[in-house]
Amino acid sequence: MMWWDGGHWYWGAAMMIAFWGAIVAIAYLAFRGRAHDEGRPSARELLDERLAKGELSKEDYERNRATLEGRAKAAHR
Repeated sequence: MMWWDGGHWYWGAAMMIAFWGAIVAIAYLAFRGRAHDEGRPSARELLDERLAKGELSKEDYERNRATLEGRAKAAHR
């Protein structure tokens, strides 16, 4: 029989269960987060949709698009 640490083998078993539990939890959270993002529209798609619905003026659309693309400073010059 395997007796570690004078018969306290259960600490090793508990650590192994905790390790594999953490691995499974991390994998689950990573998959859940990625699957959740796939169904959501991007910021650019939302902006295009708001322009199409008439919720934004052309100027507001251009300003917001420039901000999204990182051209906010260039648009204000």
